[in-house]
Amino acid sequence: MLLSLKVSNYALIEQLEIDLHNGFTVITGETGAGKSILLGALGLVLGNRAETNVLMNPESKCVVEAVFDLSKMKLQSFFEENDLDYHDESVLRREINPNAKSRAFVNDTPVNLNLLKEIGGFLVDIHSQHDSLLLSNSGFQLELIDEIAQHEDLLTSYKAAFTNYKQQQRALEALKQFAREKAADLDYFRFQFDELDKAGLIQDEYEALKSRFEILTHAVELRSGLLHAGECLAQDETNAIGLVKESMQQLNRLERILPGCDNLSQRLNSCLIELKDISNELISLESSVYFDENELLKSQERLDLLTQLQHKHRVSGVEELILLRDDLSERIQLIDNSDMQIELLNKQLVENKQLVNQLSGQLHAGRVKLVPAFEKEILDVLVQLSMPNARFQIQFETLHEPEISGSDKVKFLFNANKGGQMDEIARVASGGELSRLMLAIKSLVSGQKYTPTLIFDEIDTGVSGEIAAKVGRIMSTMSKKVQVISITHLPQIAGKANQHLLVYKIEGQVRTTSEIVQLNDVQRIEEIARMLSDDVITDASRSAARELIKSN
Repeated sequence: MLLSLKVSNYALIEQLEIDLHNGFTVITGETGAGKSILLGALGLVLGNRAETNVLMNPESKCVVEAVFDLSKMKLQSFFEENDLDYHDESVLRREINPNAKSRAFVNDTPVNLNLLKEIGGFLVDIHSQHDSLLLSNSGFQLELIDEIAQHEDLLTSYKAAFTNYKQQQRALEALKQFAREKAADLDYFRFQFDELDKAGLIQDEYEALKSRFEILTHAVELRSGLLHAGECLAQDETNAIGLVKESMQQLNRLERILPGCDNLSQRLNSCLIELKDISNELISLESSVYFDENELLKSQERLDLLTQLQHKHRVSGVEELILLRDDLSERIQLIDNSDMQIELLNKQLVENKQLVNQLSGQLHAGRVKLVPAFEKEILDVLVQLSMPNARFQIQFETLHEPEISGSDKVKFLFNANKGGQMDEIARVASGGELSRLMLAIKSLVSGQKYTPTLIFDEIDTGVSGEIAAKVGRIMSTMSKKVQVISITHLPQIAGKANQHLLVYKIEGQVRTTSEIVQLNDVQRIEEIARMLSDDVITDASRSAARELIKSN
């Protein structure tokens, strides 16, 4: 339940702090005093998105902090799963900075807005006049039935199966579309692949082939040059090796006279060794170079083929041709396998459709089963709300195709008058009748689904007098199970509360602000008397106020 709410710098609220009690609390005040502003502030800590103009002082941040008693909620595991510190009294806080940036905290741990909203959904159910209008919506009606049916696990399983089914359905259609579009390209892909595959492409082949082609083309020139170089070193009459040997002999004779010649002789000997080695390599290299006309022609043809393929496919090398060949192979394989994949997906789709139908059938059975008792309970409450002739019926239609909530379309049929024609709520229910019908539904749902705090924002629109008193009694009865907070303008409802908060405006020199105060017994009588007599408090209205409170 909600224990306290602190608000600063929000709309008309400069600084505000209220403590809330268990049971039934009403919030009253003149029109425009700021009652709904409180709900807006509470909505921030429940995960609602903030408007950019919420700051009363645009240069300061807005802070809203709510303390909740979670001791009966069994939320420890949820907190652990989301890495949050759990306390029986937990604090939700929201901050809006002047730059409109928002931060949210749970027990001082930063959280994102989605997580804050999820936690808020466990703690508070806010019902407004807008929700009464939603009662005419088929989707909202189905949600109400599912809440009462309490088959959340089944609904979750169904939604997972349905989502999976729709994803597979889209995947199958995409695969069929792909197969249709690519079937015409298959022959062309095969032709391109066969051409490249037949070419027997080898990595780095082009460069090696081009080098060999150059050698074969210039074989005569290469052999002549290598032969001449070898002759200069070792075979000519005045070859380099012979001259070096002769030079060494001269130095050897002179070293007895000139000691430095010995060093020069050793250096020449090193040169001689190197020259002999070079001569041997020249001989080996010259013998390896030969002219092979057949090999030359084959090399020329191969180079022409590779060059032609590169130009044809607009690539700059054999490596890119290999990548293209492999890509074509994958495309062909994908198209060839598409029929098999389509068959497999079709089989899976049939199986998932069966699961969706099975689960939607279970949902339908659970919904239909509760209808008679639910209709009777609604009518019982409506009788308490002075609608003795009301009729209420839930009608199901089976959808041609299942949807995310199942295969059911639901209609709430209603008529408040004896002998009147039953029809959909939107067509036959007035605003006051909608409010009473929604209150009846909420009174039943609150007993089925445990949300510890239920807030009514002027749900009593369109009712007054004796009916208002009955609305108050129902709210008071509901407050035995959950904390009920009602923003109201009706004294008959205010008189049924355990706690009475008054919102009022203060007109300052610079700005108008909203304040809230908990009323004591005397103040409460005065406030209800004001509500009874349209702001002119009389002894008679005070006496009537005492009677309203006494009858609680």
